[in-house]
Amino acid sequence: MKRIAIIVAVSLLTTLHVFSQDSVSALPNNAYKVGENLEFLLYYGVMDGGKASFTLREFSTKDERVIYHAKAEAKTVGIPRLFIAIDDVYESFFDEVDCKPIKAIRNIKENNYRYYNEVVFDHSTNRVKSQKSGVIDVPENIYDIISSVYYLRRLGFDGVEVNDTIAVMTYFADEIFEYRIVFKGREKITTKLGTFNALKFQPVVETGRVFKNEDDMRFWLSDDIGYVPLRVEFDMLVGSLKCDLVSHSGLKNKISKTKK
Repeated sequence: MKRIAIIVAVSLLTTLHVFSQDSVSALPNNAYKVGENLEFLLYYGVMDGGKASFTLREFSTKDERVIYHAKAEAKTVGIPRLFIAIDDVYESFFDEVDCKPIKAIRNIKENNYRYYNEVVFDHSTNRVKSQKSGVIDVPENIYDIISSVYYLRRLGFDGVEVNDTIAVMTYFADEIFEYRIVFKGREKITTKLGTFNALKFQPVVETGRVFKNEDDMRFWLSDDIGYVPLRVEFDMLVGSLKCDLVSHSGLKNKISKTKK
């Protein structure tokens, strides 16, 4: 149960790592703005199982350099919380110009287990400094788990074709982590917020203890300039899970709904 709950809590934070590995420079930001808040609800069958949120604020401005502070929080609710009480927080401080992270924080609280770590990024030397693991060499243009979400949304998916596989290197849980996804095309999905035009993606997951097949996970982003995450689905050895966007505020653009 604990293994499943951890994957669920982190999934919204890991399913969006699909950006280009080319040299990164300033990008126009048409996708989001400071003050955006996204709220998600996890369902295990018909039962509410967890909540997650993304918030974006301005942290500081120094020498005309604007630093954003993004926070992602995940927790179990209802009956699942009787088995495992998850209250996890992931934070990222990143440059507004290119979304490159300056510092990432991982604060894990799961029942009696506690884990806290801060990682500082030095892009000039391609190194990170972790409180837990010390100094580590990393690839160019590496991102933490949260800043990559915002970089993806402003980069967009122009030119991506059905069945294209995209890979990215990230630094997560004190490891250099390659994440691969496959673009599966455009669909319409219906949630409590309405019916939306969406882009469907399929991450390639590791089979074994949790997933039976490599295609047992899927997610959808709004098919518009904001690329807002709408849904994540999992088919696991113990059953199916679904996580939907249930409320939002502070969006820069309206989410594209289907025409009646």
